[in-house]
Amino acid sequence: MSKRLVTIKGYVSGVPHTVDAHQARVAVVQDDVEYRILPRGAGVDLADEVSVPVEATGLVQEEDGIFYLAVRGYKVLEDDSWLEE
Repeated sequence: MSKRLVTIKGYVSGVPHTVDAHQARVAVVQDDVEYRILPRGAGVDLADEVSVPVEATGLVQEEDGIFYLAVRGYKVLEDDSWLEE
């Protein structure tokens, strides 16, 4: 399992915690790819940002076709102009 540093932009959405082995409670979706947020470090704070647009940076890894993001930092985006990029 290799990890790589990524920056993603998207809306925070809830994840049913009964289906996730890593206990991810939220995810950020970018370009139809769901990145489940690992509940540690800065990722813990994202649980309070559901439905908010964010830019998150962290280490991503893939397990069984699911992407997990260990968030190192994030910022709330003021508008959704990034959707047009």
